[in-house]
Amino acid sequence: MRKGGSENRTGFLARSPRGLEWVSAAEVKGRLGASVTAVRHREVHFELPTVDPGVLHLSTVDDVFMDCGFIRDIDHTRASLGSLTKAARKVDFAQALAQLGGVRPIRCSGRFDVVASFLGRRNYNRFEVERAVGDAVSEQLRAVQQPHRERAGADVSWRVHIRDLEAYIGLRISPTPLHRRGYKSAAMGGTLHPPVAAAMALLAGIRPCEIFLDPFCGMGTIPIEAVRFDPELISIASDIDPSAVSLARTNAKRARAQVDLAVADAGQLPFDYRAFDRIVCNLPWRRTVEQKGLLLSDTAPFWGEVNRLLHSEGRAVVLSEAGEPTDDHLRRAGLSLVLRHRVRISGRWSTLSVLVPDSNRDPTPIDAFGRFGDALLDAFQYHLCT
Repeated sequence: MRKGGSENRTGFLARSPRGLEWVSAAEVKGRLGASVTAVRHREVHFELPTVDPGVLHLSTVDDVFMDCGFIRDIDHTRASLGSLTKAARKVDFAQALAQLGGVRPIRCSGRFDVVASFLGRRNYNRFEVERAVGDAVSEQLRAVQQPHRERAGADVSWRVHIRDLEAYIGLRISPTPLHRRGYKSAAMGGTLHPPVAAAMALLAGIRPCEIFLDPFCGMGTIPIEAVRFDPELISIASDIDPSAVSLARTNAKRARAQVDLAVADAGQLPFDYRAFDRIVCNLPWRRTVEQKGLLLSDTAPFWGEVNRLLHSEGRAVVLSEAGEPTDDHLRRAGLSLVLRHRVRISGRWSTLSVLVPDSNRDPTPIDAFGRFGDALLDAFQYHLCT
């Protein structure tokens, strides 16, 4: 077994939405000044000199864990369950828990949970892995492992992930997964995963005091995540559905995010020519959210509105599932595609497109002057080489 992190440094694992690992790596580096040591399938590994409370504020990740140990020679056979428990007994769970106590308060309930996952076929299931590691934790800490159906009552959560012949053991930094946002008061069809919304705001290159628009705001996830990055952003959002706008207003209030909201048709928006610096949105996918109004049969009017509303050096980031915008949409609207990137959301592949007006004098995929711009540019260049 080996410990996480190099000498005098603490290692961490951030779980990221599939396809956005490099964006999460950029936030880790830009926000925390961390050393990113590896970027893998849905994983960003990094190191810090100490357990920085700033890890609790990472927005583009699903969750973050402090490294406790890496156990080798865990194969697909059932004999590995016993080997896993034996090796896990050598992990210093008490030290990890003490470090966590310096970041956030921990309820003294004496209860914990273990969440396991693995890649590839195995002759055991994840519940057996959770029990194998949970037994070692219980012995060392004299604590009680919560049953699977009662996990919500545990303030301490250990993570086990097995890849190839190695098992990773980590301790969740936050009481609940970081992707769960307290501001979401209710759910509606088509609501966007918050880390994806945050990543889109970063890719837009947001800056203080810029004017930002989401014309398909739904519950308000994108504008709220953008303002969480930069409270000085002037955030405006609209939707054709009055009930969605009402929910977005409630969520913005709960998030303490200043977002101006309006009911409007994205095919003919009530805003002035060249009024916006950034437009970021999640197109209706027709599965859970229907297109309405002027976009009922074709999204072409919307792309024309993007060009009308963006100033010449502006940028738009659009998430779509149907391969939009098409080349014809872009040509007719006077827009240029500078980046197209695939991401996996809710089990389906979707497309992120970064657009600029044809008049843009510097049509680059990444705005190096935006939030965490230098880190994003470095991460993007590394991503292209891997």
